[in-house]
Formats: sequence, structure tokens, C-alpha cells
Amino acid sequence: MPEWEQETQQQPWWQDAGRRNRVAVIVFAVLALSSMLFVAFSNYLFAGDQRVMVVQMQMDAGQDNREGLKRACGSLPGISVIADQGNPDPKVQGRFPVRFDIADTTTQQEAALLNCLNENSDRYQVRGYLPENDGN
Repeated sequence: MPEWEQETQQQPWWQDAGRRNRVAVIVFAVLALSSMLFVAFSNYLFAGDQRVMVVQMQMDAGQDNREGLKRACGSLPGISVIADQGNPDPKVQGRFPVRFDIADTTTQQEAALLNCLNENSDRYQVRGYLPENDGN
């Protein structure tokens, strides 16, 4: 009997090592890609406004200047002070910037904060400010 007429017995795909490995790699790749896309959509595209105004202080500005700036500008409408993190020692904490939450503020509220920072820059030893998480 010729070879082409012989009945070949087909194995199920899960018993064939080559097919099984190929399927495992494809499933892993699909899971990895879908998890990356999920993280991208949930963390970045659907996260909303997360802007923060970071105010840098002069090197010799202490905790009193930081607290004074928080009192002066942190009570403006739509603006809130972000609590300090890290070492609570005033000598160490005094070197860290002051952060204001400006998420979901209007242009006028943000302008009021910038005006407050400019008016109090000499009084509380403000060196500069920069927004974070503004999409740039």
C-alpha cells in the first residue's frame, strides 16, 4: 500500500509538545500584553487630574518658613497642602519642598496660588515652583 493511502493517526494538540509549547507562549504573550494595556489605561488615561505644585525653598529655610508658607497659601479656594512624608525631624524636613494639590482647580485658583507664592517668596524664602503631573 502506498504511503499516501495509509491512514495517519492525528494526535490531539495537547499531546504534541511543539504545539503545546507554541500555545503556551501565545497565551503568555496575550496575557502580558493585556496586563500592560490595562495598567496603561487605568493609571494614565483614566486617572484624572493629578497635578501638584512643588515649591522649592532656599537652603537655609527652616521648618518655620515651610509652615508659614503652608498657612499663607494652603487655605486658598481649591488648593490644599499635601502632608509631609519621610523623616519628621524639622532639620531634615526643612530641606524638602512644600507641595500643594492643584488637581481640579480652575485657572483663576491656580493663578491665585502663583500670586500668593510670588508675594511671599522673600518672606518665606521661596526659591521657585514647578507643577508636577501636568501631562508634560
